[in-house]
Amino acid sequence: MDALHFLEKQKEIKPFEVSLQEAINIIWVKLSQLEEAPACIPPCGYQPAARIFQCATCRLVDCQFPLDCPVQDVWVHEDEAITLHCDVPFAVPPDLPITWMFAKDIRTQDLALFEELQESLGEPPSLTLQDPTLGTIACRLGAPSETLARKYFYLNVSGGSVEAEQGLQAHFRAVLRWPHSSTPLQPTVSLELGLALGLMGLVLLLVASWRCFRKPPEPPRPL
Repeated sequence: MDALHFLEKQKEIKPFEVSLQEAINIIWVKLSQLEEAPACIPPCGYQPAARIFQCATCRLVDCQFPLDCPVQDVWVHEDEAITLHCDVPFAVPPDLPITWMFAKDIRTQDLALFEELQESLGEPPSLTLQDPTLGTIACRLGAPSETLARKYFYLNVSGGSVEAEQGLQAHFRAVLRWPHSSTPLQPTVSLELGLALGLMGLVLLLVASWRCFRKPPEPPRPL
């Protein structure tokens, strides 16, 4: 430290008590220039910026969080695209390597069960999947030996498309809007009823015309 080096240089020049006080003043100046460490942000991750020096034990203390974040449930249809984000609520260095992994058909945090999908550097820390498959997606922030955090996403994949499901819901709501005491008429029933009424009217018209033509002539009046 600078203070210890200062004491070593001053031991032959000044009394020890004077040199010690000057060294303490140097230390306090250095400490006053330090920024306050940010608070640890739960629930996971190695957060170097939040590391503090504990005077009572004379050692550096890190946030007491695991590297593995809790598994997040993601609900998705099998024929839609989904984007997962490997971001964390604390500051990370730029150009940090990000590795994406996948464990098919299971919900797990066991790294031995994952297969690597891709690796990238820096922004954006995201992965877009087309036609997702049931299983756990994991992302690792940092190199294997210098990992800052690992996030896990369990994909709950259901069959059918979003459009088809919305169509079924619309039909269901339309049925619910009908009064309980009546049922909708079918188009074919309405057409048959109209034709029958029209035919009946035509028959009545023909009968009336026939009666008019069949009316006997009036007898001649006497002169």
